[in-house]
Amino acid sequence: MVDTGPLIILAVAQPLDYLLYVNAGIVIPDAVLHEATRDANRLGAQDIIDWVKAHRRHIEIAATKAYEIFDAARAAIPNLREPDLGERAAVEVIEEPDRLQGDERGLLLREETAVLRRVAVRDRERIVERIVELSTLDFLRILEAEKRIQSAEQVFELAAKAGRFPSRTEKMSGHDEATRAAVKGLVTRPKV
Repeated sequence: MVDTGPLIILAVAQPLDYLLYVNAGIVIPDAVLHEATRDANRLGAQDIIDWVKAHRRHIEIAATKAYEIFDAARAAIPNLREPDLGERAAVEVIEEPDRLQGDERGLLLREETAVLRRVAVRDRERIVERIVELSTLDFLRILEAEKRIQSAEQVFELAAKAGRFPSRTEKMSGHDEATRAAVKGLVTRPKV
């Protein structure tokens, strides 16, 4: 699952296709897509819109109650902004009863830390165990280590030149070795 920050960073640096390197379904909550594209003139917004249209068969735009309620409220308050809307939508998607089966965990690509401390979650302990948070920097470094891309730093430089300054937060080291290996396995180049 992708949050707003990483989506914009990858859009402005022009490697949105890096998300397609993950050997798992790509889920973008509807609220995240709204946050990233609500103003088509905003940095990266049109690139995200075009990319989602071009890769619609590889991407699930997950409908959420959080966004449905927000969208209904915008009828009365057109300029309404709601902090943490994308994060709440991401948690809602992961909480869906049929989303993760058995011991499956959801990978959440995001910039900020402490999302689960700010967002109300029905069963915080269960959800924390089900989410593997990964920063954009972690994601790009894994792709680089797996020789899927040339340079994580180059992406950050391109984003900065475009006016988006990505977080240098790292979350990968906070996960146990089995989780880190599983995440790396999601971007390993398929054997031919």
